[in-house]
Formats: sequence, structure tokens, C-alpha cells
Amino acid sequence: MKEQLLKYVKYAGPVGYPVFYVICLAVFATFTFPYRKLREHLVTSFNATARATNSLQELQIDDMGGYWLSGIRMSGIALSSGSPEPGKPLTKIEIDQATARYSLLPLLIGNSDMNFDAFAFGGEASGSYDMSGKDRSVDVTLDAIDIGNVQPLVDLLGVPLAGKLAGTVNLKMPEGKASKGTGAVSLEIQDASVGDGKAKIKGTLALPKMTVGTVTFAAEAKDGVLKITKLVAGGKDLDVQGDGKITMRELATDSLLDVQIRFRINDIYRTKSDLTKTLFGAPGSNQPALFEMADPQIKASKRPDGFFAWAFGGPLSHPRVSPAAGAVTPSNLTFGQPKTP
Repeated sequence: MKEQLLKYVKYAGPVGYPVFYVICLAVFATFTFPYRKLREHLVTSFNATARATNSLQELQIDDMGGYWLSGIRMSGIALSSGSPEPGKPLTKIEIDQATARYSLLPLLIGNSDMNFDAFAFGGEASGSYDMSGKDRSVDVTLDAIDIGNVQPLVDLLGVPLAGKLAGTVNLKMPEGKASKGTGAVSLEIQDASVGDGKAKIKGTLALPKMTVGTVTFAAEAKDGVLKITKLVAGGKDLDVQGDGKITMRELATDSLLDVQIRFRINDIYRTKSDLTKTLFGAPGSNQPALFEMADPQIKASKRPDGFFAWAFGGPLSHPRVSPAAGAVTPSNLTFGQPKTP
């Protein structure tokens, strides 16, 4: 037995020692890598690029460390976006924790594949980012994202939201340019609702909870333009329709919106209580609804078929919102301020 063991050690030594050395090198490199310096470099580089391109964005990362042998783990990530309009507050996207890890084997043939996982808004986003030559591709899966925690969306609509978002994003970017991107987006919000009976719309109206149900969004990208093929929701309280396109940019928040969203408040909600009758008008009544009187733009957005139509334009980070074409729209009106000619 002793002779056999010595025999194995004799032949394993020339191979085992280098392997053991490489493993030790990788492990100790992970523990001694200057992640603090890397975090500072990432934050400084991103913010410098943002200032150079006038994107009004700022990145913050509280902590960074190793993840397995070829990855990093980050926590306390916050991306703030300033508004080009004076007086408007910052919008902030916060991620509790994120990991990113390079796959080592593709590096042997000159490719670079990175897998990532992020926990934010009460849910999870996971996927991969692949680089083959100059081409890029990204695949993302969303699960149980609480839209009520997505502050930029809540700020945009101005009312409390609830619902769980899930779906996939699959995009290919020739030459690494989103402006040439192709692919598809498929998203769904389950148990969506608007309002909570407490928060006031524009500081005036407290909207009772309105059941929206399932919201479905589908879009296809070609030559850098993401065209909406389906945007619909049919809850018992509210019907929603939408269409339009998004012109993609290298920085996602700089992508340009050209989208119209229409909604109609159904009779079952309008007759829910005396308050809803006052807010939205009882069916068949000629009395003006308080909801429409609260803001001239709301009245301007109403179409003859009972839908309220709104247009979303400009950059994704700070879109412009105004009554959509097709509604009875007075001139020189935008959301909350005069329209710039």
C-alpha cells in the first residue's frame, strides 16, 4: 500500500504542484484584489462620462467585493438622474445588491461572456451580456419586480402603483451599438392597480384603489427602433391601450420615447361609491366630473370615445407628457407647464 501511494505521488507531483499553485493564486488574488480602487474607478469614470455627455446622471456604489473567482459583488447601488427642467427633483433607481461574473472558458476563443444578477424593487433581474468581436447581446429575465417601488415610474404617473412585473428582454447590438439593435421585449404585470385612496393626484384628488388586472407589453426591435406591438390591460375598473416606439440609445435612459397611452374608467368603478361618482361622473350624468376639472390638461386629453389619451416623448429618464393628438387638445399645453414652441 505504501509503495502504491509513493508511486502515485511520484507521478502526480509534476502535475499536482502547478495545479495547486494556480488554485492558490486565484484564491488569494480574490481576497487581495483592490476592489475599493475598482469601485472608485467605475464611479469616477461613469460620472465623468455623464458630465461630458450632459446626461445629468450620477452613479453611487457603497461597497464592492469578490464573487467566486472571476466576479464581483456590489451593494448600495444608486443611479440618480437630474431633470433638465428647473425645479424638478432628482429621480433615483436603487439596487440593493448585484453580482457579475465573467465566464472563463469563452476567453480562450476571444469572446467575453458575463452573467449578472440583481436584487431590486422587491424582485430580481438576472441574465447575461455577451461580447463576440464588436457585436454585443444582452438577455434579461425579470421576476417579481414590485412596480410600486420603482420611484421614477410612480413619479411619472403621479399616483401610487401596485403589481408584480415579470418578463424577458433579448437584444442583439451589431458593432456594440444599441442604435442598430434588434430583438424582442415581452413583459407582464400581474394584479396591477392604481391609487390607494390616500395619496392625492397633483395634490388635489385622493384616488380610490382602481383594479387594472394584467398589463401586457410586447415590442420588437429593428435597426435601433423598438416598436410596441402590444400594450393592453383590461381590468374590471380600467381599460388601457397603447402604441408607439422607442428609439434606442447607447445609454438606456437616453433612449427617446414616442409613445401614446390611452385609458378609460369603466362604469363599474365610477358607480363604486358616491366619491367615485363625484370624481369621475355617474354614467349618463351631464354634471362635470371633478377629475376632469382638477387640471385643464386632463379635460383636454379626453376623447369622444371616453378614453383619456396621453403622449410620452423625449428621453426615457425625463419624458415629456402631454395630451395626445386625437383628444380635444388646446394649444401650448404640456404636462404642468407651457409648451416650448
